[in-house]
Amino acid sequence: MSFQGTIEANCPNCTDGFDAPIWSFVHGGKDVILRDQAKAMECNLLLCPSCGAAFLPEAAWIYYEPDDEILAFVFPLAFKAEEAKWREKMSADFAAMRGALGDHLPVGHEPEVFFGPEGLAQLLELEDWRRDERDVMAFFAKDLKLGVYKASPSWARENAAPSWLPFEGKKPTRESVVAGIRKLLAANDRLTAWADYLAKLEKLEKDPSAGLPPAALAA
Repeated sequence: MSFQGTIEANCPNCTDGFDAPIWSFVHGGKDVILRDQAKAMECNLLLCPSCGAAFLPEAAWIYYEPDDEILAFVFPLAFKAEEAKWREKMSADFAAMRGALGDHLPVGHEPEVFFGPEGLAQLLELEDWRRDERDVMAFFAKDLKLGVYKASPSWARENAAPSWLPFEGKKPTRESVVAGIRKLLAANDRLTAWADYLAKLEKLEKDPSAGLPPAALAA
């Protein structure tokens, strides 16, 4: 569920003040319209009732999308000058959120921090592209009778790897994933994300500590 509150906004064009509703917490996994607004950098975009100017108020908000393990604090661009201060506040607020929500907040990593809307918009755009690529992979995996291991999306982003990994047999292991990716690429060599990840796995072939990436928290 997303949450909305009211702030006193001041138009940067005519300087008039007015009360305006803004979203303080956006659940992008449950509200497609708000997710699209965040991707278009229009979430919390206000129109001044006096002069009609459009602007983003100086108010921070939180974006949450558990299926892709996204939790982001979005601060106004003007706050960038005091980045250390606001990152410290984010850490304190996140600790409080985890204490209050516990298992209802299944994010096992530090939140993303953005100053201005552009960073989150780029992240969501990239996730949509990765989701489309996953769907193509899943179609081929089903046709090839391969299983699909769903790795942590946050791990996948940090390691520039696909989060869905095909595997042969009944159980995902590092060896069965390697075999699955090879079979997948034999059927469709245009799936470059899996080809790149296979190359990384093959470099670690003799590393006994190398195993599967962490599973998705929402799996």
